[in-house]
Amino acid sequence: MKKAVCFIVASMLCTAGGGSAGARPIQSDDLRRIVAFTSPSISPDGTRIAFVVTRIAWSEDRYDRDLEIVDVATHARRTLTYHRKGLSDPAFSPDGTKLAFLANVGSGDDAKAEVWVMPLDGGDARPVTAASEGVEQFVWRPDGAALAYAAQDPKPKRTGDDKFRDSFVFTTEAITAREEPRPVHLFVVPAAGGRARRLTSGPKSVTTGEARSTLSWSPDGTRLAFLLAPDAVLNDADRALVNIVDVATGKVSQLTAHDGFEADPRFSPDGKHIAYLHSNGDNQINLTEAYVTVPEGGEGTAVSHPFDRTVREYAWLPDSSGLYFACADQTMTTLVHAPLEGALQRVDLGGLALASPLAGALARDGTLAFVATKVDVPSEVYVRSKDGAIVKLTDDNAPIAALDLAPAESVTFPTTLGPTGDAVLYEPPGFNPAHRYPLVLLVHGGPTSASVLSFDRFAQLLAARGWLVLEPNYRGSTNLGLTYQRGVLYDPEDGPGRDVMAAVDAVRARGIVDDRRIAVSGWSYGGIMTAWMISKYHIWRAAVSGASVDDWATDYGVADDSDADRALFHGSPFAGDPAEWRNTSAISYVRYVTTPVLILSDVGDNRDPFATSSMYWRALRDNHKDATLRVWPVDGHFPRDPVRAADVYDHWIDYIARHF
Repeated sequence: MKKAVCFIVASMLCTAGGGSAGARPIQSDDLRRIVAFTSPSISPDGTRIAFVVTRIAWSEDRYDRDLEIVDVATHARRTLTYHRKGLSDPAFSPDGTKLAFLANVGSGDDAKAEVWVMPLDGGDARPVTAASEGVEQFVWRPDGAALAYAAQDPKPKRTGDDKFRDSFVFTTEAITAREEPRPVHLFVVPAAGGRARRLTSGPKSVTTGEARSTLSWSPDGTRLAFLLAPDAVLNDADRALVNIVDVATGKVSQLTAHDGFEADPRFSPDGKHIAYLHSNGDNQINLTEAYVTVPEGGEGTAVSHPFDRTVREYAWLPDSSGLYFACADQTMTTLVHAPLEGALQRVDLGGLALASPLAGALARDGTLAFVATKVDVPSEVYVRSKDGAIVKLTDDNAPIAALDLAPAESVTFPTTLGPTGDAVLYEPPGFNPAHRYPLVLLVHGGPTSASVLSFDRFAQLLAARGWLVLEPNYRGSTNLGLTYQRGVLYDPEDGPGRDVMAAVDAVRARGIVDDRRIAVSGWSYGGIMTAWMISKYHIWRAAVSGASVDDWATDYGVADDSDADRALFHGSPFAGDPAEWRNTSAISYVRYVTTPVLILSDVGDNRDPFATSSMYWRALRDNHKDATLRVWPVDGHFPRDPVRAADVYDHWIDYIARHF
């Protein structure tokens, strides 16, 4: 017997959609006009905010990035640099007179990211680093006279026939690796430019790429906290630990006695404490929590623990009295105040979904700069004053917000784990609860992620077709606490599949679904779940499985995150129980598939390698199933350029539409 279904509508939701009367629904071409805001950095006095603005140059298939600054009081904006390649990470100097950022030096294959410094009282930006392999990240020293940065060791110089002796010992690198990963190390350079001084060396590596962490100076500028991995292999970054280097002597010391799973160390502004993130094992099945300890070392205290949510990121309060941290909480993105002493409290953001880092976004008086969205409003830049007032500083996406956008609400459903599951349901523009609509499932990736009430361009495109769009937060999602997140352990597909079906049943119980037209789709872990759902359930009219893992043992053997695979099972498929891995793989059940399926992949995907998608398509074909495999000839887990990204969406939507 089904339990009663409870529906929660967020207070931010305009149930009639975002557009004015007579507005049209969103179309694929509108995605080209969406402006993205990233990396907000606030001046120390809270009067100005710098950020990166990204616009699409469609005919050139590229993103153009500008560095802009806005006056908080007057909202006056000016562009500091136009269309600079590789632009990212603006940061005010401690006295607020300069702005540093990363951007390319050189062009083509010779382009390398370097640190640039720009005076804000007039004058051009100029590079102050000359790292042969480019700079990964940087941070101002508290006195503003120097910067620390991380850069990869240069390639060894080879001459003669040694240039062709390029074999290397392979371990758990990405399967497409063509050279041994070289470690990343720390350097200090004067803010005016000049000779850089190396701080670290050896085979251990500062984490970078997807595992990138923070660099943090002690307030007196004598020590630097960072994350140090045993080597430069991405898979091994789970074993990285917070270390502190004495800048004068180069002595490196480990902060805690943990075995790994640490990230993002930050000294408190008064220097008395240091905070960091830590999970008690693989973060797919353990909460990432914010800890506070002392610079002398020790585990310290998990100050976020009472909230029972995975911490996405955090920042120190200017007075060192505690932290702000951000997390997914049910179907909202929540900002939490965690004092060093006292109870945790939610911070009111007026129903906005936070979409930017907190580091560098808090002024000395507590003013917060951030990027946020709503269900019917794409990203804009906002400021929250120290008294809690929130003001929107940009309105570049007003033309998109004026369209007839889909409203969304939270839906709850029962689970077998204890916590009540939830999902986000988008209703098509002009929704009438007396009618029945096609339903498309859009299953999020991860599983360490969550669908929340925010602007989702793809969900909006699907809903604009007149479809209900359901985004279920299955077990393994990060928005309902440890019990729910850990529920994916040893059960990476069957249990989550039951949650997905419970979410579907909750929506069908409302009498608004056309049961003859239901589709399931997703990318990454969402693609994994899609392949599983069409093997075990047969209510689907069509399916789209993107960047999926259809054979877990193969993925373990070739993916760049093999340890993350193994964490979900009882050990290796080659040293433990291979049946456990085989029984959880969608490829083992192709003979039961009755749903037409479109399989999508990048051929250079190292996270969920193309190999298992190809195997899955061949297995379906050999069993006379209706399957199509479409691939993009690029590297990465999802196309990085705007045209191919839109092409993925177009093929996805068209495939479902043809079968509806």
